Amino acid sequence: MTGGSTFMQPVTKACFVIALAGILSAGAACAQAPTETAQASPPVVRIAELEIDPAQVDAYKAALTEEVEASVRLEPGVLALNAVSINDNPAHIRLLEIYASQSAYESHLKSPHFVRYKVSTEKMVKSLRLVSTAPVKHCAKAGFAQGGSASCM
Repeated sequence: MTGGSTFMQPVTKACFVIALAGILSAGAACAQAPTETAQASPPVVRIAELEIDPAQVDAYKAALTEEVEASVRLEPGVLALNAVSINDNPAHIRLLEIYASQSAYESHLKSPHFVRYKVSTEKMVKSLRLVSTAPVKHCAKAGFAQGGSASCM
């Protein structure tokens, strides 16, 4: 990251930090405890692997930050969106997306903030690969920046 980037704000702002260390060991930092309904419909967990035009990385990160924050704040079915860039190649972005259900994911794709993000970043994205996953276990601390209590789903 470069000095003036607003991509990685403090975690208290957007539940936006994740550790991806080669395996899926991420938590739903903004997730609520599962309900009976949520248990009947498994969460949708995806990893998005993006390559961004290096000349447009800062603009892309700004658009992504806006979209992620709006999605988590406005959409009850968006449990977590966590974004990181690869240390030795900041134009390579990885997102871990956790939705309450398939219908929550489909609703997210139609949301005004997501559509605005897709249109505004279309020419910035050189490649996009979506990886569907099978959840094994997700644990995170509520308010983890302040050492909050653990929550697992």
